[in-house]
Order: sequence, then C-alpha cells, then structure tokens
Amino acid sequence: MGARSGKEYINNLKSLKPVVYLNGQRVPDVTEEPIFAGPIRSIAEQYDLQLDPRYVDVCTYKSPTTGDRVARSFQVPKSKEDLIAIRRALKLRSDHNFGMMGRSPDFMNAFVLGLMNSADNFAELDPRFGENIRRYYDYIRENDLFMTHVLVNPSIDRSKTSAAQEEPFLHLGRVRETEEGIVVRGAKMLGTMAPLTEELVVVPFGGVAPGDDNYAVVFAIPTDTPGLKFICRETVAPAGRNEFDHPLSARFEEMDCIAIFDDVLVPWDRVFADGRDGSRDVVNKSLAPSAGIVMVTTSRGLSSLEFLAGVATKLADTVAIDGVLHVQEKLGDLLWKLDGLRAMYYGAEAMASEMPDGTWVPYLPGLGALHMHVRPLHREMIETIQILSGGNFFYAPTKADFDNAETRPLIDRYVRGRPGVDAEERVRIFKLAWDVAGDGFGQRVQQYVTYYSGDPVRMSAGYYLRADKTDLHAAVARAMEGSAAALDIPLSPEVVRMTPPPPPTKEVTGAYPADSHPSSR
Repeated sequence: MGARSGKEYINNLKSLKPVVYLNGQRVPDVTEEPIFAGPIRSIAEQYDLQLDPRYVDVCTYKSPTTGDRVARSFQVPKSKEDLIAIRRALKLRSDHNFGMMGRSPDFMNAFVLGLMNSADNFAELDPRFGENIRRYYDYIRENDLFMTHVLVNPSIDRSKTSAAQEEPFLHLGRVRETEEGIVVRGAKMLGTMAPLTEELVVVPFGGVAPGDDNYAVVFAIPTDTPGLKFICRETVAPAGRNEFDHPLSARFEEMDCIAIFDDVLVPWDRVFADGRDGSRDVVNKSLAPSAGIVMVTTSRGLSSLEFLAGVATKLADTVAIDGVLHVQEKLGDLLWKLDGLRAMYYGAEAMASEMPDGTWVPYLPGLGALHMHVRPLHREMIETIQILSGGNFFYAPTKADFDNAETRPLIDRYVRGRPGVDAEERVRIFKLAWDVAGDGFGQRVQQYVTYYSGDPVRMSAGYYLRADKTDLHAAVARAMEGSAAALDIPLSPEVVRMTPPPPPTKEVTGAYPADSHPSSR
C-alpha cells in the first residue's frame, strides 16, 4: 500500500470500533463526533501533504522491501544526506500544524523505528520478540497507520511500586499467558489522540522498579481490540468552533485519554516483552529516546517557537508598539534566542557521524540542548504575547459580528490597527494570540511542552549525569598544570563522537521514585 491519503486514513478509521467514552457517553463512530472533526481533518491533511506533488519527494522515500513510496519518518539514515532528507520532511510536517500537535504521525513512526533498532535487546528475552518488532515496523511502514502510545502508570500512590499498590493490577501488568498470547489488565496513560488512531503501542517508559517484572510488558494492538477502553478528558475545544474565532483550537485539539485494559488478550505476534522474569532489565535498557524521536521532537519544538515569535512580532507591528524601546528589547531577546536554537538544530547535521552499524545520527547533545531550551523559551514567548496583548484580547469581535451589517461598519472604524491594518486583520491576529496564549487550548499545549518529556528537574539532573565531561575536565587539568602544558592543546576532532554517553553512574535522587515521568503526577 505505502503512503496513504487523508481519505484513506479516514475511511479506515471509520471501519474501526474502539470503545471511547467522551463526556460520559460512548462514541459509536469517532469520525462522526463533532469534537473530533478538526483534529481528524488536520491528521488527514498530514497524510495528504506527503502525496502532494510539491512535497512527495520530501515526505516519502522508496520502501526497501516493496519499492512503494512510504513516509520518510520510517527511513533508516545511511548517510548525512539521508539525515538532511529526514529533517526536511519532519520540519515540513511540523510547520503544517505550527508545532501545535505533538502526536502527529511522524512521532510514532520514529518511535517504532526506535523499537526496531532495539530488537536485539528484546530478543534476549525471547527470539520471537525481536522478530515481532521487526515485522511490526515493516507492517506499520507499509500500511502507513496512525499510532499513539501509552507510557506511564496512573498516579495513585507514588510512594509504592506497581506490585505494591493497593490492588495488583491498578497499573497495567501481565495477568497470565495462554497459547494465543498474554492477558493484561490495568491502566496506562496518557493516550494522546488515542480515539483517532488505529494502533496503540504500550511501553512502561520511565523505568520499571525492582520486583515489577510482571509490569514490564511491551506490545502493540489495534485500538479496537476487545477489552480495551479509552476515557477522554474534557475537551479544550468545544464542538462548533470556527477557524475565524479559534484559528488553532478548531483544528489542532489533541484529545488525551486514559487507557483501561480489561483482561485484554495480546497475540504472541504482537508481544515484544511479556513480563516474564528478566523483562525489567531488558525494558529498562531498551527504551531510551532514539535519534529519530529526538529529531521529531526538536522539529516540533522549533516550529512552535518560530510560530510564537511570529505572533509576538506581528502583534507589536499591528498596533505600532514596535517602536517602543522596551518592546524592542523583549522581542529582540526572543529572536536572538530563537536564532541560537536554529543554529543548534541545523548544526546537528554538520556534526553528524556514522555509527558502527553504518547508520548516521545527528549531533545528539546539541539536539538535546535544544530540547531543554524549548520549554523555558516557550513559556517566555507566551508571557511576552500576553504582555503585548494586554487588554486587546478582551474586545475582539466575533465572526458573527463581522457578518452583521449593523455592527460591521462600527468594527471597521473602531477596531482597526495602525495605518494599513484593517479591522479584520487586527482581530484575526489577536484571536490567534488568544488561542495560543489565553485559551484552554494554549494552556494545554504549554503544559504538554513543559512536561511531556519528563519532570524538568530530573531532566536537567539527568542531562548533567549523562554528559561526557572528559574534554571539559582536560581543559581544567591543563590550566592547573600551568606553563608545563601551555602548548599541549588537543585539536578539535574532525568527527564528533556521537554514541550516546553511558547511563549515569549516580542516580537522580529526590521525589517520585517509582518512575520519573510527570504524566503520572
């Protein structure tokens, strides 16, 4: 089949019958639910984008097994040129939604590619599991299915491991095995976009505690597998929103769910780790973020920051406050920080290197640093938009007001911007700003950006513990030796070592010992 169109995605989604609860009601057909209309359309656009004649060579490549065009986010990079081609595709599709959708298809495509790269680790448990992962990667790539994952345990009693909870299967774990597969029971979160996906990948990300081998299960199943249920949060974009009044939330609301597994049978060919003794060690060493995931997340992060910087500068221009010194300072701060992150993003390709297996990776420490910068700069940009907007948020007329013959002339006269900016343009920019900086949609995005990769404190501590400090300490040693080592200066390496640093020798101490992912807080 290869790369699909948006229509093919919607048709297949309509054929599925997942158990989805929204506002206390079972949703019989997710494609007919008004709350899901905008995001379904946006995901369909992502699929259409890869078949657009202008972008097909950017977004797809030829499958190594069938020769069909498949999504480039599945590609295993064999050269620096491959890395550049993958980056171009990821950035293009991130720019489509302005970095507002964390669970677009490319994210999980890269996630499954990362699992495939760890297939040998899973084969240590059982040779079948490594082969299952490889077959699953081929299956998803050739059928271009839309996936999500559930990673973390519900936050019930964070002082206890999964096995020590009040009930044995509050957290998702293996109940038993049969000839057909394993039976699992319990809950996992956070299933972003789960009702609109076709496949669910389950992993215990964030680390499995000692004694919790039964909870170290990794598998993938269709979203309409019997016994699987999704309970949605309240929407931040109620049905009926139009794109004039809500230009972002009407299109990009990503529904989040808790996934409940009521004795779900996972067939053996979909099992990657089955919770047997030894599963914990294999899972813990196999689920570090892959280079592909880092490329996807940094592409999304950069797209979102570029968009927010555009909103902030456009606001200032619209009402002619960009001549004020302190406004220029605020905007200048945003722009030089943004340009620094651009240098990290594109410079990672210049510092790319070949791994022992012949694959290529970008400079991961640079992309990791970019990723760490996105969270605080996103918050700073949102605050700047709020400051620049001031009370202008609160008197933006609606589309219905513009359509009313009585109110339109008043709006045109009194709600316009600086010379050359009419009322409609002025209102549109402030509605865009409200959607991203004031509305519940924007607050959900900010919360997502802050926490989706982990507890920020633990992330920074882990960054320190994982960092290779050899060169830094060598410079200190030369300084301490004085003139005896004045000319003993090492040349910068032609190729920067790209292998990820070893796991930290010291544990990150502090709160949340059971697992470090903030979604369970």
